[in-house]
Amino acid sequence: MSLESLRAMAMGHASEADLRLLRSAQRSQLLLTLRALLDQVDAAARRTRHPGGVPSGQMAWRLLCETEARTPVAVEAVLADPTVMAWALRLIRRLNGSAIDPPSTAPLWADLGQFHALAVAAAVRARIPCVLWVPAHYGLVWLPGTGMAGPVARRRWSEAEVHVDGEGAVIHGEAGQVLLNFPLTAPVPGWRPLRHLRGPALVEAEGAGPGPWLDTVSPYRDFTRYPKSPDRSGAGRSQVWEARLADAYALLDRESPADAVALGELVRAFVPRSFRRTSGALVASASSLDAFGAVTMSLPRDVTQAAATLVHETRHQQLNALLNLVHLVLPPGDEHEGGELQERRLYYAPWRSDPRPVRGLLHGVFAFAGVGRFWRRHRGYVTGTQAQHADFEFAVLREQLREAVAALLTDDDLTEAGRLFVEEIADVVATWQDDEIATGPAELARYYCALRRAVWRVRHLEIPTSAAERFAKAWAAGATAPALPSPTMRPRLDLIRPDTFGPLARNRLSAPGAFARRRLRADKSGTPLLRAEYAAVAGDAEQAALGYAEWTAQNPRDPEAWIGAALALPEPTRGTGAALVLDRPEVVASVHRAVTTAGGGFPAPADLAEWLGGGDT
Repeated sequence: MSLESLRAMAMGHASEADLRLLRSAQRSQLLLTLRALLDQVDAAARRTRHPGGVPSGQMAWRLLCETEARTPVAVEAVLADPTVMAWALRLIRRLNGSAIDPPSTAPLWADLGQFHALAVAAAVRARIPCVLWVPAHYGLVWLPGTGMAGPVARRRWSEAEVHVDGEGAVIHGEAGQVLLNFPLTAPVPGWRPLRHLRGPALVEAEGAGPGPWLDTVSPYRDFTRYPKSPDRSGAGRSQVWEARLADAYALLDRESPADAVALGELVRAFVPRSFRRTSGALVASASSLDAFGAVTMSLPRDVTQAAATLVHETRHQQLNALLNLVHLVLPPGDEHEGGELQERRLYYAPWRSDPRPVRGLLHGVFAFAGVGRFWRRHRGYVTGTQAQHADFEFAVLREQLREAVAALLTDDDLTEAGRLFVEEIADVVATWQDDEIATGPAELARYYCALRRAVWRVRHLEIPTSAAERFAKAWAAGATAPALPSPTMRPRLDLIRPDTFGPLARNRLSAPGAFARRRLRADKSGTPLLRAEYAAVAGDAEQAALGYAEWTAQNPRDPEAWIGAALALPEPTRGTGAALVLDRPEVVASVHRAVTTAGGGFPAPADLAEWLGGGDT
């Protein structure tokens, strides 16, 4: 990896050659993993109790080698399936005694037997005659890169015999059989193929193998639970997914060609998540180090959100592959200069509610730099409410990235290459700061960023108890507040609750009529928090202040209500106290707890914050 390529990737200008290098490195890692498995599977099979024993892995390997010699494209199609890497890495950890979370629910003989599933899938594609035994989960047989056949049995785990010839394959199980005829792309009774996505912008990347496809069947497609049964949703839902993704590919091809190229080179499979896993108006999406080329996501609400999500996950794929080639962050256990080991720091990642380590922050910065660039360009292609929404998304990410990159550059765990990489991203983000944004979205973005920052601080930071008690004594004595101490990190994941302000802001900008109707219902609900947030999003400072004041009266110990009340004040009228509630809310909250614990009642947060800031109460 040259420095020029590293800089280009950081700036979002990776060439096709750079992207193919990443893909090639991932293929090499898979081949090394399969080779390492080959050294262990037969010995492990001999230790595994299974009636009739476990077929030799060497037999499967020889068939793979024969297939590659005769029809290499068949083997490449199988190895291009991201779930093959997921299976292989999990199995090698299992054989080496490494912790697997969650552990596999498959018996070891079945995990080992999937080696034969790889060989069968390649032989079927190459039409090479063979007979092999493979595992069946609830009677279903996995053909990697191709699909799922069955059921041919009723038990949870059993074996099936696969006969391959020039016409197709026959899969025999203890309760029936399935006949597979060429081509294998159409669903028929007993056969559920991977659904390949079609569209003008969905061209196969050179050397990447077939794809992309919609994977609702592979047993190793889930990043947290395996093996997983096929999705039972019907063809109608799959068609909705196919249309949404094809439109997103086309949008990127028009508006952001560099992102379209990266997507085509790096992403092979999409794993749909349940509709129930979508929170508010956001998309739940993820990538995994174990499954390069696979993205799991819930259905985006529209083509623009789909495109932004694809950019985000493509960036994660790119960085995962890059980190296998270049150390951007010191590996765990490496010593700093001087030979001292230091505890890894945790950071505020503005797009997350939990504190993140440096590697996680780097992933977020790189991914959202891509999404920020997408929204920046998309603004030039839309008008009306769509332009308002795009302005908001860009303004939020511009501010969040500026703050996150500055924090990232202070970390000593960045290597020389890592610092170069982050500095290039910082330079890109710096060029965005003078871009003009419409007043409404810009103000809403500033409000939202300040809210997220303050709420994160009050959840995860605090001052020492001894310092808080000194403040409480000074407050009780009517003395001047001591100097503010530095905070310490104390992650409180139990305090995290879903973000409601962001979805409301997006709804107001993209669908103002629907937002107005929902606000009327919220005003009638009698819930102060809901009324306050709707008013704040609508720019109604007076009603927002009333709502937050009522919320504070009902929950005087809830600092998130204080933060809302401070934000509801127009910026020119915010005094020292309101500024402190927003900048150092953890100090106000810690001292407030100390005062009430010492029997000092419930001081008004605004008065306490004014005193802490050195102003008149």
